[in-house]
Amino acid sequence: MSGRRAFGSIRKARSGRFEVRYTGPDGGKYTAGRSFVRKVDASAFLAHVEAEISEGTWVSPKESRERDRAQEVAAERAAITFAAWSERWLASLERLGRTPKTIETHTYRMRQLVPVFGAKPLGAISVEDVDAWYQRIWDAKGPGVVRPIYMTLSVCMNAAVKAGVIAASPCKVPGGQKHRPVRERERQVATPEEVRAAADAMPARLRIAVLLAAWCQTRLGELTGLQRRDFDLDSTPATLRIERQVQYLTGEGPVELPPKSAAGVREIVIPASLVPALRTHLESYVAPAGTAWLLSSERSPRLPLHPNSLRGAWERAREDAGIPWFKFHDLRHTGLTIFAQQGATLAELLHRGGHSDVDVALRYQHATRERDAALAARMDSHVLT
Repeated sequence: MSGRRAFGSIRKARSGRFEVRYTGPDGGKYTAGRSFVRKVDASAFLAHVEAEISEGTWVSPKESRERDRAQEVAAERAAITFAAWSERWLASLERLGRTPKTIETHTYRMRQLVPVFGAKPLGAISVEDVDAWYQRIWDAKGPGVVRPIYMTLSVCMNAAVKAGVIAASPCKVPGGQKHRPVRERERQVATPEEVRAAADAMPARLRIAVLLAAWCQTRLGELTGLQRRDFDLDSTPATLRIERQVQYLTGEGPVELPPKSAAGVREIVIPASLVPALRTHLESYVAPAGTAWLLSSERSPRLPLHPNSLRGAWERAREDAGIPWFKFHDLRHTGLTIFAQQGATLAELLHRGGHSDVDVALRYQHATRERDAALAARMDSHVLT
């Protein structure tokens, strides 16, 4: 049995319940999506729909379901705590191609953040909350501590924005991520005599590390990643191929990785005065296999030297050499500075140091091996071994 109405229709089904049908303003045919026990309830439903159409607030059942689901999802996302999101974000880093060391670094920094923000829903963390935390850590421990942790917080929050979990990042500290190493500490340049004195103060098996860091301008990770096969001391000029770095991960041991950027993979000329010291080191401390580490662990020679072992030896050596203020990375800076003083162009410096800069690359020609050899030969007069 059907009820005749000005808007819609009501039909009594075999079950005894009442069903409604109506035509929407879009011309579509719709039902209530459910049946009613009483006819008066079915009539009330149609009256409500008719009023919505008259007021222009009606939406189709499909749109209504989609809107309700979107609101549910938004509510679920708004309820995600910082601790839960941080776990999800850290798990995504490997899929995004981040290096194991980068993941380990972010994980370590998260341990400083979760006790502060962990229980809060992401959407409840305000700009004021982050500003107050940043200032508190700055005052207590200084910019060198708070900036890298803030960088991890900012990257994590930006990922939440991209995923639609929050509308905007609360990380708005002016210059919060900006690293200012020159203002905090001017990079030092040693004299060739100071470099040699520091090398002489190192254990004999590690002496070559100081000379390579200065005169081949290697980074610490690149240095510990060098193997016998990377050196061609019989060519003229002698060359060094840099194509890997080694990083030690907590609980996992050494991991071989490519250099910091594509520009980090490079072949450079070894100053001639350094070749005899390299030959002596290879003969005395390096196994004959091509994959033997230039600097190996004293306890486990099949493993590369741990960077902390090299740093510890360096800190003692610099004291003995009378340059306690000199950091290991300053050796690389010293070598590049002296290399530049021989007339190297910026492009040649980028090549020698394994730096990467797109804007500079567009303005300058790539360094050539011939020019690199000429500059290395001119620098050779400064090398003391």
